[in-house]
This record gives sequence, structure tokens and C-alpha cells, in this order.
Amino acid sequence: MKPLLVVVCCFVVIVVWWMNYSVFGTSSFDSKVWFAHQTDKSDVTCYRGGMAEDIRESMLNPKMTHKDIENILGTPDGGATKKEYRYILGMCSGIGMDYDDLHIYFDQTGHYEKSAIIQH
Repeated sequence: MKPLLVVVCCFVVIVVWWMNYSVFGTSSFDSKVWFAHQTDKSDVTCYRGGMAEDIRESMLNPKMTHKDIENILGTPDGGATKKEYRYILGMCSGIGMDYDDLHIYFDQTGHYEKSAIIQH
């Protein structure tokens, strides 16, 4: 009974990880894909999600200002403040019912501080 329980638990962990995290690191940043017009059909896909980890790990750095980030990623997708920008990634995690966003946070001086991928 214990070996079966271990196998089932491992399977569940892998499926949860795959559904929620693996999709965000599948592609390098591509500005053509990032800025591509979204149709009603593509809007319900993970159209930017695969690039999210590449952006976080290799593009964003503490020297960057709001303007630097806008030059790369464009105008934030609504709700932008001096402390936070938000970019929609698409319906990426879970069962694809909610949008995932790349949140970019700024410090008091207006420089990049940290980022997070958040499902809404």
C-alpha cells in the first residue's frame, strides 16, 4: 500500500508543477511574439507565458527604470502605478481558466526591484 501511495503522491506533485510552473520557461523573449496582435481565439492561450522566465532571469535588472522596461515590454496592460507594472501573459497555469500576469515591482527610486508571475 505504501509504494502505491508514494507513486500517487509523486504523480500529483509532477502534474501540479507541470500545470502551474513549467510553461513559463519554455521560450526566449521574442519581441514580435510579445507585441503580436491577439485575436479572440489566441487570447485564451498562453500567448506570452513561455517567455516570462527568460524576461525575469535575463532581461530585468536593478538598474532598469520604468522607461527602460517600457522600451522592452511596451506600455503595461492596465493598472500601472509608480510601484508596479503588470503585463498579461495569457491563460497559462492550472486548467486555463484564469489569466496569468507578469508583475514588475519598482523601488522608491523608480528602479526595478523584483518580479512575480501571478494567476488572477
